[in-house]
Amino acid sequence: MYATALRVFVVAAVAGGALTAVGGTAQAAVDGCSTSIADGNRGYGSCSRGFGSYRVKAQCDSPRYPYSITVYGAWKTRKSVGDTPVSWVDGDRYACHLVKTSLEVR
Repeated sequence: MYATALRVFVVAAVAGGALTAVGGTAQAAVDGCSTSIADGNRGYGSCSRGFGSYRVKAQCDSPRYPYSITVYGAWKTRKSVGDTPVSWVDGDRYACHLVKTSLEVR
């Protein structure tokens, strides 16, 4: 009797822990995001709703040579309501001109 009760308890504890581990990680993804090119040759990206990490990425074309590269800003994490960190990248640092921006989310 004792062994059966112990087994039931262990199974219930493991199942409850698994549900807590799976359920505890859920959170809303970032939303209300926008990107822009401003200040001459800087790309900006931010999100005003939800929670998570993101960074701005930009297509950067060379003014002298026929190439285009993708450049990235630093990862930023929105952790609380009212928190709107900005990810930015400077095209001048890569000697190219920013032409299009988007956001990468993880």
